[in-house]
Order: sequence, then structure tokens, then C-alpha cells
Amino acid sequence: MIDPILEIETRRRIFEAVCKFPGIHMRELSREVRMQKNLVDYHLEYLEKNDVVRSELDGQSKRYFALQVPDSHAIGSVVSASDKATVMLLRQPVPFRVVVLLARRGCLSHKDLATQLRKSPATLSHHLDKLLKAGVVAPNPDGRGYVLADEKKTARILMSFTPMPSLLANGFLDVWEDLRLLSASKQMPK
Repeated sequence: MIDPILEIETRRRIFEAVCKFPGIHMRELSREVRMQKNLVDYHLEYLEKNDVVRSELDGQSKRYFALQVPDSHAIGSVVSASDKATVMLLRQPVPFRVVVLLARRGCLSHKDLATQLRKSPATLSHHLDKLLKAGVVAPNPDGRGYVLADEKKTARILMSFTPMPSLLANGFLDVWEDLRLLSASKQMPK
């Protein structure tokens, strides 16, 4: 039972933000709940010790996930182990934008991605390598450009994904609306 652990309002706000934004890192969390990092860190350590949240290392950043979501705090869902790597990447601006562009436009070349993202080829290569290793992106079968490795899985994750507000201006809302309409059309009786 985790409700007594969340009786403190500060801790509850931190937990609710972790539920809403799975894979969030400390700095984002601190901004989201408008608290100093040392206070957020203290409560996250407490929540981890009590098996309410778990952190996963993503390069140099720790990213936080809820392990359980009680009914009284059912804001989001617990991220499955198989989706965590994708969610952690989607919390980063460049990988997020790459995935959104590929979801919206299909196959894009390295040059097209670099141009649309306004990133250097080296920076884009770094992020594409991470996406390739995680199995989120794959080389296009014809050898030119990149595509989403599993469009259905990526669509499912994007549909349940709540991006940080700073990412919303980068095309996510259009892609989310496209996915929502596609999902609704498949569920409608013929």
C-alpha cells in the first residue's frame, strides 16, 4: 500500500508528475513541480526506497518511472519494461522530433532529417545511432533513409505518451491527432 507514503503533498506532486511523464529526468521534474532539485531528489530517493518509483540510467541522466499507480492516483499507467527504452528516448528533444517526423512522413533520408531538424549531420547521426540500437528506427529496406522499425508499437507509445510542454510545438500535436483519427477509424464499425 503506497497511499500513506503519498500523504505529504510535496511527495504526492512529485509522484503524480512521474506518473504523468514516465521517463522524466530530475531537471524536468524539478521544473514541472516547481521545486528545488535537492528537495525533489530527497523525495525521489524516499519513493525509490519504498518501491513506488524506479530510476533507470540513460547515459548520464536518471529517468524515473512509477512502479505502481494506486486507484486514487491513476493519472497515467506504469510503463512496460519493453517500452521503457523508447519512452526514455522520446523524453529527449532530438530523438523525439526524429520519431515524430518519421511517423508523419514515413521514410526520410539522413540529409532530409538533418535539414528539417536544423541539426548538424554529426548530431543527427549520434541520435539516430541511439534510436537504431533501441530498435525504434530502422534503415529503409531499399537502403535509402530511415523508417520507424515498428510503426504500430511506436503509434501505441505515442498515443499514451504525454510529452513535456517544451516538445509540443515541434509537430507532436499534428502527429497525435493523425494517430488518434487513424485509431478511431479502425475501431468504428463498417
